[in-house]
Amino acid sequence: MKRVPIPAAMELVEEALGANGENACARLVGLLKHQDILTVEQAARTLKKISEANAATLFRLRKALIAEAFHAKDVRVQWNLTIVLGRLPLKGQDKALVVDLMFERLQDKSGLNRTMAMQALMDLSEEDAKLRARVRPIVREFLHNGTPAMRARATKLLKKLES
Repeated sequence: MKRVPIPAAMELVEEALGANGENACARLVGLLKHQDILTVEQAARTLKKISEANAATLFRLRKALIAEAFHAKDVRVQWNLTIVLGRLPLKGQDKALVVDLMFERLQDKSGLNRTMAMQALMDLSEEDAKLRARVRPIVREFLHNGTPAMRARATKLLKKLES
C-alpha cells in the first residue's frame, strides 16, 4: 500500500488539541492499522506528541490505542504507544490490561522497549500505591543491571520516587 502523507506533526498536534481534536486523533489512531510501516510510525510518534501536550485528549480512544499497542510489531510503534498509554488516566480493566502489557514489555529484547515500559509503569502508578510498590523494585533492578539508557531513566525515576 502507498504511504499516507500525514501533515507535519506539530500541525496535527495543534489540530488535536483544538476544537476538531477528536477527529484528528481518531484519524491518527486509524492510521495505526495502515499497511505502510512508515505511516504507522509517524502516526504513533504524533500520538506521542499529543499525549505530551494533553494525554486526556486521547482518553476516548483508549480502547483502540490499547488494542493497537497489543498488535504492534514494529519496535518504534511499540515504544511510542507505550509512552502514550502510560500517560492516559486509566482505571479498571483498561489499566489492568496496560499494566500486563507493560510487564510483558519489561521482558522485551529491545532495551528501549523495556525502558519505556518502566516509565509507563511509573506513570500509571502515580496515584496507585499498590502498583508503585510493584514497580519500585523493578526500577532499582534497572538502576543496577540495565543498559545505560535504563540506568539513566531509573536514576531519574528514583529521584521522583524519593521526593
